Amino acid sequence: MPENSPRVITSRQARKQINHFGRSLVIYIAVFMVFRYGTSLLASYFPQIFIVEPQIVYLVGEMVLLTLVTLIPFRISAKMLNLDIHDYLHDPRIPASRMIAIISVGIGINLIATSISSLFYFFARTNSASYDFLGKFTTETYIIENALYLLENVIIIPICDEYIFRGIIQRQLGHYGRYFGVLGSAMLFAVSQANLVMAIPAFFVGWYLSLITLKYHSIKPAVQVHIALSLFLCLMDIAPESMLLVITVAIIVVYIIAAFSIFQKRVSTNMVRYGATEPKLWKILLSSDSIIVCLILFAVNVVLSLI
Repeated sequence: MPENSPRVITSRQARKQINHFGRSLVIYIAVFMVFRYGTSLLASYFPQIFIVEPQIVYLVGEMVLLTLVTLIPFRISAKMLNLDIHDYLHDPRIPASRMIAIISVGIGINLIATSISSLFYFFARTNSASYDFLGKFTTETYIIENALYLLENVIIIPICDEYIFRGIIQRQLGHYGRYFGVLGSAMLFAVSQANLVMAIPAFFVGWYLSLITLKYHSIKPAVQVHIALSLFLCLMDIAPESMLLVITVAIIVVYIIAAFSIFQKRVSTNMVRYGATEPKLWKILLSSDSIIVCLILFAVNVVLSLI
């Protein structure tokens, strides 16, 4: 048999492989669920135990936990699955004009999906993390909090999430079907979120980032797009009300570039291809023990966010 020939495995073996990263994903979801609600309860009932501002503790804690979960459980998963992340770290050298187009489409997808998901607020009150320091720079504490917020959302989260969901999960699922890997990793990216309002944009953005990773066979472009997208959204969050006109113009420009890029076919819009919806593959994925636990934890997260 040629060295590069596809290897045939059983459904049981596929579930075993899925559970290698699935257990790490369970840890990822559970750790942040406990930290999120545990920190909130401690801040509400025992504020005296915090030597510094609770929001600083929360931001630093999230960054530390995300880094540890990425470097330990998921690194172990990658080793058990024989996935060498260095194979997915090459630089495809994308021209600046194309990268701007790719980033603009990603921002556009996120803005549209977020607008749709915000409709849930009309039907149910969804609790999401909120920060009262955003856009305030009048004290040293506010400056530190805004800096930590930018560090977490613009650097730590994009790098760790792309390593986890595109570098490991998409790559492993892609062994069963390239486009199944795209759609499957996007679904699990959504499941890892804290509530439905966050899950809907995460699914579509994750889908788009997975397509970029598949196209260039590297997570570097996806990391760059994720960072640019997060930076754009964070700047919208911290911008003062006096900058509202600038933000509006920036959004319009993003939509124009995105629409023009799609019209010129500079960005692929093929969202589903053969294999992405293969029933047998989805049955294997959704019947894997660890993925079932992930879905249960996501349901618990959704319920808790509505309380």
